[in-house]
Amino acid sequence: MTYNVFTIAPLRPSVLLAALATCIGVHPGDVDVADAEGSQDDRNWGAAVLCDFTETLGDVSLSLDIYVQESAPNRLSEKELAAELAVAAQTVVLYPAEESIPSAYWLVTPDRTVTRARLLSSDDARPVYSIDAVESKVACLPEVPATPLDEIVREYPTPVPLTERFVTAVDAPEHSSADSVSTPLTREVGTPFYRARTALAEWERMVRRMGSGWQPTGHCSADMYRAGLRARNDIAQLINDLPAPTGELLRELAEQIDGDFTKLTEQDDGQALVEATGPLTGAHENAWWWQRKPSALPW
Repeated sequence: MTYNVFTIAPLRPSVLLAALATCIGVHPGDVDVADAEGSQDDRNWGAAVLCDFTETLGDVSLSLDIYVQESAPNRLSEKELAAELAVAAQTVVLYPAEESIPSAYWLVTPDRTVTRARLLSSDDARPVYSIDAVESKVACLPEVPATPLDEIVREYPTPVPLTERFVTAVDAPEHSSADSVSTPLTREVGTPFYRARTALAEWERMVRRMGSGWQPTGHCSADMYRAGLRARNDIAQLINDLPAPTGELLRELAEQIDGDFTKLTEQDDGQALVEATGPLTGAHENAWWWQRKPSALPW
């Protein structure tokens, strides 16, 4: 099995070798550790554990590519390997999260605290890495801010069946001409139909995320919540901008989502959002949905 992790501490090869032997449950002589950019002539390619390390710049010191033979006694998941390595080497370890986001990582500390982290890399020939944020405060990294990682929430697949119903109804009358295929109304960028589709999807997705407990992280920033409310503003305007039958359908679907939103929130006159993001501005931000907060604040 192959593992790709980062360590914050600049571990010496001997320390890394001993830590890996402990994690995998093999004799230190059955672990081969080498600089990926150095000579490969003296490698023990038959070792149960092969580890290539590369020195990195910034908030992480080493990038490790670890390969464990099937014959090794401890067949660990990447999560398990990272946790065991953090304890054995007494360093913070980062490993890639499941989402297809380059900056999405999990971080584990020597005391086995685990949280999500945003790891950024520069575009330099030799990248400089920075731990931009963590989802929960990490005692040994006091300078790293703790904040909801909205990109993780956005990436998580959230069904929007009411939006799909809207799209199906609006695009149903469209037909292909003899020589070309007409663009569905809800796909014509800039049109009220397109804006209605995107606003309804944003509103429905936000409310469904709230209903799921903000899967997969359990968190959502106040700014992301505010964006959902702005989408509801757009819906209110577009109901009047669309042809009557379509506008009425948009109103009907939005009100179904509103019902779930009401159940999941409570009246607070917008105070929680004001405290998190600043004063509400604009006529639409006096609408009733701005006066409610999630029953359990996710930020």
